[in-house]
Amino acid sequence: MDKKWPAWIVLGLIALIAGCALGLTNEVTAPVIKEQALASADEARRAVLPAATDFEEMAVDNDDIDYCYKGLANGETIGYTAQITVKGYGGEIEVVVGVDNDGVITGINVGGANFSETAGLGAKTKEPAFTEQFKGLSAPLTLKGNVDSVSGASVSSGAVVNGVNAVLDYVAGLDK
Repeated sequence: MDKKWPAWIVLGLIALIAGCALGLTNEVTAPVIKEQALASADEARRAVLPAATDFEEMAVDNDDIDYCYKGLANGETIGYTAQITVKGYGGEIEVVVGVDNDGVITGINVGGANFSETAGLGAKTKEPAFTEQFKGLSAPLTLKGNVDSVSGASVSSGAVVNGVNAVLDYVAGLDK
């Protein structure tokens, strides 16, 4: 007597076992991944507004702004950090901007989990040679005006500048 199981039953069992294994793996790793994302976002906030010792999340009433935090030192508001996701040449670019109470940029952080700009071109928007030039500037920013473009990456550079301008406009409109 031949005891072979039909192929569809074997494939169904393999799919069921693989699905359960993937679900279990997701359950185990999801909290760790979330914790790492929160730590990365906190690190970006601290990098762009280094004088702040604490951050207080604010309600955001703008569909373009991902989040906004009030930066505090000794209980006093010293500035704001906000993130915006813009469309670059290769996809999404997350731009975190630190702004002091006078509307002056204290720093920016470019990147994000889905950052996929062209290596050697648009990816240079993440490098300090590009991001450091924003410190000390205030609105409005203009590409090739008060901000130099990354050579060969004008779409990515322009997206970052537009994102920073949008954050500056948003922060300027906050009730402080």
